[in-house]
Amino acid sequence: MIATVLWERELHQRGGGSAFVVGPDCVVLHERHTRLVCLERADGAVRWDVPLGSWPRGIALAGDRVLVLPQIPNLLSCIDLRTGASLWSAPIPRWTGNLTVHSDTVVIGGWRGYTPMSGLDLADGGVRWTTPSAVTSVRTVAWAGGVLTGSGHEAVLLDPADGSDLARWRLPDPLTGPDAKAFVPVDAERVVAVCEASSLVTFGVDAAEPARLGSYDRFGAVGSIHRSVWMLPSGRGFLAVDPADGTSTWSVKADRRIVVAPLPYDDGVLLGDANGGIQRLGPDSRTVEGCSLPGRRLDALAAADDGLFFAAKGTFGSFTLSPRTEHPTTSGSGAGAHSVRDPTETTAVGR
Repeated sequence: MIATVLWERELHQRGGGSAFVVGPDCVVLHERHTRLVCLERADGAVRWDVPLGSWPRGIALAGDRVLVLPQIPNLLSCIDLRTGASLWSAPIPRWTGNLTVHSDTVVIGGWRGYTPMSGLDLADGGVRWTTPSAVTSVRTVAWAGGVLTGSGHEAVLLDPADGSDLARWRLPDPLTGPDAKAFVPVDAERVVAVCEASSLVTFGVDAAEPARLGSYDRFGAVGSIHRSVWMLPSGRGFLAVDPADGTSTWSVKADRRIVVAPLPYDDGVLLGDANGGIQRLGPDSRTVEGCSLPGRRLDALAAADDGLFFAAKGTFGSFTLSPRTEHPTTSGSGAGAHSVRDPTETTAVGR
């Protein structure tokens, strides 16, 4: 397997500190500490480049619009994805965090209990509703026709139109802290909650009570892939579990620090490490092929449709993977051809 960089752009800041979102034909990312840039997915050409502010707490795409929540200034901005023109900006309280778009409503607030939660009209930024006082919410996510929020032992599905409760669940364990990922949607009807003491709890839109999947070694990241929930117990491996009963579906150990998060690729998974190495794992979690992006210290990998992207130390780019060509060789005695094995290929530990 060979990795070929299609295009690359200097960020003039850490790749891991560059929030980005990938759209159908473009990538929107934060760079140079105070700029928001839209790049064409095909060749990395700049579509637009506008001033924004520092270190966004959230970036979200909504059709032909992009919503951005910077730390400074205290404004929620809505930008035309095609032109970079400002469609509207809304003043927000200091320390506003959490940004989720559902249909025609933008829901913000509740981060660390600093501010109220509010629902704003996507069309013009007008306030549709706001809580009467500050509330505490974990990181919100759009799911099951609403916006999922919560704190402590409670998970709440809000109606984005008016902020009322659509559903409420009492969890057996308290939710994780406000800065970690708290909810992992598995499908349209079930979600896994990340709780304290590294436990996972599953619940859904049915009438069943939330159920504890299990407690695991402390992990620093979590997500879903191929209908499994994966965890990163350390920087050197992944564990994936079945969201129905918490049993292990696959696990991977590595001798290098792995970049979060694993990506679905064909019927398997792509993993990247901090030194630029990339492994393609088959469905049984064993390494099929390996390659590298030389000279790049990876911070993140991302995929969308048929595009692959990387954030590295100081740069962001697009790359593609292709099969390694087998070169037949013939000895002086006329021996037959043999395939050349990728020297970076390693074997991961199976389930």
